[in-house]
Amino acid sequence: MWARGWRFLAAMACVAAAAAGCDRQSSSGRGARAAFAARPEVLDFGPAAVGSSKTAKLRLANEGRAPLRVEGATVSVANVEVVPFEPFELDAGGEHEVEVRFAPEVEGAVQGVVQLFTDADAEGKSAQVPFSGQGVKAWVEVKSQALNYGNVSLETVEVRNLVLHNPTSVDSPLRLELTGADVDQFSSSLSSKDVVLKAGQDWSIPIAFKPSRLGSAVAEVHVAVCDGCEPAKVPLTGTGIASQLEISPVRLDFGLVALGATAEESVMVRNQGTEPMTYTGASIISDSAGVFSVTSAQVPTNHMLKPGDAAEIRVAFTPKAQGQVPEGRVEIQVHTANSTAPGPKVALVGMGGSSCIRVQPRALDFGEVAEGMSATRQVEVTNHCAGQVLLGDLKIDAVKGGYFTLAQAPASLPIEPGKSAFVGVTFAPRAGAGESAARMAVTTRLGNSSATDGVSLTGTGKIFPPCQYALTPQVLDFGRVPVGSEVALGVSLRNTGTTACYLSSMQLAAGSDAVFSAAPVQSSVLQPGERSRLLVRFKPDAEATFGGLAEAWVNHTTAGHPTWTVQGEGVQGCFTLQPTDVEFGLAKLTCEPHTRDLIAYNKCAGPITVKGMKLERDSEEFQVSSEASFPVTMEAGANFKVHAKYAPTDEGQDLAALRFDLGEDAVYTASLVGQAAQNADKTDSFVQEMGAKVDVLFVIDNSGSMMEEQQSLGANFSSFMSAALESGVDYHIGVTTTGLDPSSGGWSQCPGGAEGGENGRLFPVDGSSPRIITPQTPNAGAVFANNTHVGVCHWNEQGLDGAYHALSEPLLHSLDDPRTPQQGDGNGGFLRPEARLAIIFISDEEDFSTQPVSFYETYFRSLKDNDPSKLSISAIVGPRDLSTCATASSSGLRYIQLAEDTGGVVESICTPNWSGSLENLSDSTFGPKRNFPLSDLPSDPSKIGVRVNGADVTAGWHYDAGTNSVLFDAGAAPAAGAYVEITYPLGCQ
Repeated sequence: MWARGWRFLAAMACVAAAAAGCDRQSSSGRGARAAFAARPEVLDFGPAAVGSSKTAKLRLANEGRAPLRVEGATVSVANVEVVPFEPFELDAGGEHEVEVRFAPEVEGAVQGVVQLFTDADAEGKSAQVPFSGQGVKAWVEVKSQALNYGNVSLETVEVRNLVLHNPTSVDSPLRLELTGADVDQFSSSLSSKDVVLKAGQDWSIPIAFKPSRLGSAVAEVHVAVCDGCEPAKVPLTGTGIASQLEISPVRLDFGLVALGATAEESVMVRNQGTEPMTYTGASIISDSAGVFSVTSAQVPTNHMLKPGDAAEIRVAFTPKAQGQVPEGRVEIQVHTANSTAPGPKVALVGMGGSSCIRVQPRALDFGEVAEGMSATRQVEVTNHCAGQVLLGDLKIDAVKGGYFTLAQAPASLPIEPGKSAFVGVTFAPRAGAGESAARMAVTTRLGNSSATDGVSLTGTGKIFPPCQYALTPQVLDFGRVPVGSEVALGVSLRNTGTTACYLSSMQLAAGSDAVFSAAPVQSSVLQPGERSRLLVRFKPDAEATFGGLAEAWVNHTTAGHPTWTVQGEGVQGCFTLQPTDVEFGLAKLTCEPHTRDLIAYNKCAGPITVKGMKLERDSEEFQVSSEASFPVTMEAGANFKVHAKYAPTDEGQDLAALRFDLGEDAVYTASLVGQAAQNADKTDSFVQEMGAKVDVLFVIDNSGSMMEEQQSLGANFSSFMSAALESGVDYHIGVTTTGLDPSSGGWSQCPGGAEGGENGRLFPVDGSSPRIITPQTPNAGAVFANNTHVGVCHWNEQGLDGAYHALSEPLLHSLDDPRTPQQGDGNGGFLRPEARLAIIFISDEEDFSTQPVSFYETYFRSLKDNDPSKLSISAIVGPRDLSTCATASSSGLRYIQLAEDTGGVVESICTPNWSGSLENLSDSTFGPKRNFPLSDLPSDPSKIGVRVNGADVTAGWHYDAGTNSVLFDAGAAPAAGAYVEITYPLGCQ
């Protein structure tokens, strides 16, 4: 009412000023016109918690030469408001900000427009800014706007914290997902896990960046607080570098190379440091297609690359098959002094064949088509070339049977890199011809070269009896929908006869108003009782009445062109629904029904009466109930909630319309949309590793109460090594302590040269015995016994920090710790990129390290590229129940948590049988991989099936719900190289 009144006044003012043309004159001349603009052009609030609010700013600007006046603003739906402001003037070039607030009270999508009123033109027209938002039940505030890791050396790990806050008074479930082009280089121990952020809680979630290739890396972490809602997105950026080296390029792209031909490119390596580097050339380390090779690598005298020197590496690409080849990598074997860090790696990419165009599908089957009718299908042509290509010279050669024709003229069509074009093909069967076949040639041109791809076409002509059908509804009426909001309804055609019915197409007819949209339904054969549905969406952009026509074509001599009238009205009324389009998502028929809520609002100045609510549906799969009893009178500002349930009974898409009758032909509509599917089985496949390499780090408590435990550990080396010796594992074994700082001395001294302050350095720091035990170490048992006698001089147990320091820079790849006076006390050479990592903590006291357990889990997992089969963390510590372990000072709960979260072994420090406990650790550490994680949750673990090399395995394994994995029993793990298949029914999400 207020808006219409203002327009009337503006129109009267324009009549009074007719002599001046109703233009605001500037002081500098005649005819100057105001030009009003609002930025951004579209407001996206994203997800907001039910019961809270989010605010966005609109910047209003006068881009003309004459002043203008902003009178006010309205919003088309409830729960969104423009913060009230006094009318104001905008001089030429002037700007002013207003705030728009989104405060959802119900789950679901909210769409609408902000209407801004100015005197910028004679008609008093208003400017519209569309907006959208999502109401969610819980809310997590993401305080980290972005995580930038800066420059990180290859194969090392940098950790940043994603800071979250729950400002609400309720617990907020959330889920983290990492995504993006370089997601393989980022990781978090909490990724893809459902966790809960307590009310009022702050939480720092560690996210690791481990660059595996040179150059910039970009990904995102998505924080979702509910299923189906738009997550908050935090950019992740970092750059993989080779310290003191210039590598150019960091990614070698050979482009398109013809089959049988060879292309060569070069990589330049330059020493930008002040010290010489060891350089021995380069080698291909990843090439599953067998298409890359190093043709030359200049190696300087004495294999030394002096400061400022450069070397060239030539790499060749010889494609063996058409299309994009798997990415390869070349490792440059260059190292700084005293470093065992892997050399920098350059990615290798290329495409084989004469065409960088993908045509899909290669075989197009139209199925059965009624004689006298036709069917149209689409062929997608995608440009994977580096430049624009021209699609043209389309040609169809008939082989036999009916008629295959192009649905559009075969003129040249440009396709930009990375884009697609669609070629329509129509099949019309010839009378009595039966099966038909043809071949279509698709020719593309790139510069002076061309390539032709073929698509086989098949179809079968058939005589169908006249189709008997029923249409639902007769008229598709969307009723009243707020401007900018969207409602989705459908029209159905059902085969009511006793024979099959041929449907050629369903679509919106040309000439329908643009506010209606629908994806055309392709031709199909409807068996008796089956139906086909066209989903139509209505999103009004103005206060007006809109119309359109939906049409279908079926086999019938006189009634073969059924149509539906489509109509709807866009309104700026004060009764609104949120959301207007209730999406239930995918529901499995075996799962519980999905539920959603929507709310009706009275934004009017006075009371209104809702006479009734009606659910229009063609099945019983949707049900609704309301808090209100109809008719209901809603006072100004009042609302009521409606509960909707979707319980599908068969596969396919389901639609319903929920109508609210306000009398005088004022019917407001919300849509209910769901999709149903049967249970499906999923199969995960694995290949058991061969020639295992394992790096084992013992972290041993060096406090005063650990003497006997250290002796027992050293005396039972053979028990620990039992599985390694049996399977011929290539192992590295190192020991460090829980002590970070040197002991102050006094009653006891610690051996090894660090006075108990190893701070992650392998024991003994002074090199008095081998610090890394391998299969080639003489008298390995005696060396291990010596290395486990780390002393009993310390008092502050920080085992998790000790392991972290041992496996991070500067110790990880350096042969010498630059921070200490001792020589050769780095850990370089212990950790191998290709080996499994086992960390074993031994302590009779709780851990007092500085970071939360999740930090260490994230870091250790990322060292092994988040492959659960490459990491094992175990603990021999004080148990949870100290009554069973009188000699333990406290429970090692942090060690136990880390071991259990990574599927490791937990033993009591009071074990009476060190031999047996170490055998358990040996099997977990050195034995063949027994843990096979599933990619989804099974609906019924009892129906999991396991096959090894094609044979069913019914015993010797069990499902572990805690890790969602199949765990083979000790001694029953698949042999090296075995192909493992695990099949299970998908569960409810």
